[in-house]
Amino acid sequence: MEKHVTTPNYSDLRDSSKRIDLVEMSPISCPMTIYLEATNICNFKCKYCPESFDDYENITGGFHRMSTAEFEMICDQVNEMGQLKTLNFYMMGEPFVNKNLPEFIKIAKSKKISEKLIVTTNGSLLDAETAQKVIDSELDYIRFSIYGTDQDDFSKTTGSKLNIERIIDRIRYFRKLRDEQGKTKPFLYAKMIDTLDDNRNQNFLNLFRDICEEAAIEPVMNWNDPSEGNLSGLETSVLLEKPYFSKRKEVCPFPFYTLVIHSDLSVSVCCVDWAKKTVVGNLKEQSLKKIWMGERLKEFRLTHLRRERHSLEACRACTFLHTAPDSLDELSPDTFSARY
Repeated sequence: MEKHVTTPNYSDLRDSSKRIDLVEMSPISCPMTIYLEATNICNFKCKYCPESFDDYENITGGFHRMSTAEFEMICDQVNEMGQLKTLNFYMMGEPFVNKNLPEFIKIAKSKKISEKLIVTTNGSLLDAETAQKVIDSELDYIRFSIYGTDQDDFSKTTGSKLNIERIIDRIRYFRKLRDEQGKTKPFLYAKMIDTLDDNRNQNFLNLFRDICEEAAIEPVMNWNDPSEGNLSGLETSVLLEKPYFSKRKEVCPFPFYTLVIHSDLSVSVCCVDWAKKTVVGNLKEQSLKKIWMGERLKEFRLTHLRRERHSLEACRACTFLHTAPDSLDELSPDTFSARY
């Protein structure tokens, strides 16, 4: 039976042969990847997502949609630092809940702030008008997160009454519309989290292999072990046995080359830190450059380099660092500090 399994780490889509050596180059002058949260509002309440928690709004500081003016300001501040490798329009929320998203993509393209622009979406809001706007925006890559192989699976996972066939039809229409216009972008990728049931996984692959350029089953992962519960449904010891977590390390590489800009303009260092416990600044108060090279983020990185990550609430029980392809375990705190 065919089984295509990939990893959900799209923070950096660079060719592995071209990756820089973070041990030699840190601190770098500009993030390689930024996760941009157009909104933290979602139209689904998936059982393995923190948005399903009753206190999600409270913990995250309310619901927000980023404005076009705010996004333009972010683009200009990125340009002051350099060019990103990837700008991923996703953190929490469904990006297309923010109706300005296609305009954001066009602005990012015109300002050339990143080599690749990526949207991760559940596909439910991609109607005909939005689909055309996305194609016109010249988005590079779109990831469709699919939450079940039939209506029963879909409803139980998402808490939504939406018909899954409607989503499938919208993705199919998007592909048709793009192809009819002779376009090759965005690249279409459909993924589903491993159901641990080979038949259900194969049903998904059979359905989407002809709709998208690529369809894959992605391994189960976890957020940074929220106190509200283990969303992966697997014990940590079982989770760490999976191939996706095979690159064990003591220092988390993500704070050294990625940032998250939330829809309220707070800035954190981790794409699984939904509760914003790794916030290192706010763009209402500081520039992106000052945050990236500032003392708060420097000290956060040094805490990891000193092997003291367990003193950080967001990091002490996290397993996500083991998914990173890079390792900074050989970088000493003194060497890193001397380079600032």
